[in-house]
Amino acid sequence: MEGFQLDERVKNILNHIHAGVLYCKNDQHSTILYANDYFYTLVGYTKDEVEQLFNNHFADMVIDDVSQILVNVAKTIKQGKNLDFDYRMRRKDGSIIWIHDTAVYDETYNCFYVTIMDITMMKSIEAEREKLNYYLHYIPNKIIISSPEGEILYKNDQALQCGYLDQNATTMHDLISPYVIGADANVIENVILEGKYAKFETRFRKGDTFVGHDKNYALPIYDKHKVLLSHMLVSEDLLEHSDSLTHFPTRAMVEYYFEQLIKNHPPKSLYMCILDIDNFKMINDTYGHLIGDRIIQLTARRLEERMEKEDYCCRFGGDEFIILSVNQTLDTILDKFNQLIELTQQDLNIEDHTLKVSYSIGISEMMNKDISFKALLQKADEALYEAKDNGKGHIMVYDSVCSIK
Repeated sequence: MEGFQLDERVKNILNHIHAGVLYCKNDQHSTILYANDYFYTLVGYTKDEVEQLFNNHFADMVIDDVSQILVNVAKTIKQGKNLDFDYRMRRKDGSIIWIHDTAVYDETYNCFYVTIMDITMMKSIEAEREKLNYYLHYIPNKIIISSPEGEILYKNDQALQCGYLDQNATTMHDLISPYVIGADANVIENVILEGKYAKFETRFRKGDTFVGHDKNYALPIYDKHKVLLSHMLVSEDLLEHSDSLTHFPTRAMVEYYFEQLIKNHPPKSLYMCILDIDNFKMINDTYGHLIGDRIIQLTARRLEERMEKEDYCCRFGGDEFIILSVNQTLDTILDKFNQLIELTQQDLNIEDHTLKVSYSIGISEMMNKDISFKALLQKADEALYEAKDNGKGHIMVYDSVCSIK
């Protein structure tokens, strides 16, 4: 093997390959019998320097645990497989590079045909990706990244562990569009696909119960050349910041929803309703706050069962609820509330107590798009007080009284 020679034509071919090509002994040093020009360019040493400084010992240039590498080499040879390893080497200038090494064992001469490539940049990218992935997994919001076309590429832990998101969805469209509220889902999707910023809400239902309510921020990700790389969806769980007893949105959230609805997705009709639990203070004083809490929760579930996709409800004060009824007729709304009031004719059995609970309801209609949330609320509140003045357990529409069966 000392007189190992290659045909000049073969050398010429190997010297034009943009990878290190070597022929090495299978010994503890992986002694170099031949290396092409690119190998010496890669490590920064001349052929003479490698021979003088390292005695052509390839292993002496590796800075990782060579003994473990040799164990793996022996095992791989025994299995009859080709070698495929990553390790680090130190260049002449002191810099460290990552090497991807593939080798074929020549049993006849107990040598290896070796090809090595510099994968330092790839390793650096992988390290940065792992670091980014680590950061994203510790962010409390759900984060989902998609391709420019909307194909889902990545979810952080919060998104992967979210029980109400469809984990089988492969596109942003399937994941969010059916659940958008207060905006036109098609418009939102087009804005996102055009590479623009979008903010919207999604709500998820299981049976008659809302199990998820998110505020979403769709952020386009561009490279330095202004080329759209991906979309990032950051979702904030609104239920975590909602009323703890009912899991309904807060007054601030319903007011924000109203403003966005009027601005971005004006409804054909919109009614604001205020429901008040009659004599609630007396119930608390007589039966205790635990019973009062149970009645509030029961009322919330009854409302939830009657809410449509675009409707929005919040707990407004101790025993009052605000309901925005969107794109429904007044007759439909009255029918639902009449059903609710009919339920109050039945006895409630809670914690060994039997009692009746009634509701008073005030309703106002948005007659024009310029009316403010507060003005509409004021009208509904006036209707509510008139309902209470009429003996409670009534529904009052602003400027008109509706009789109860």
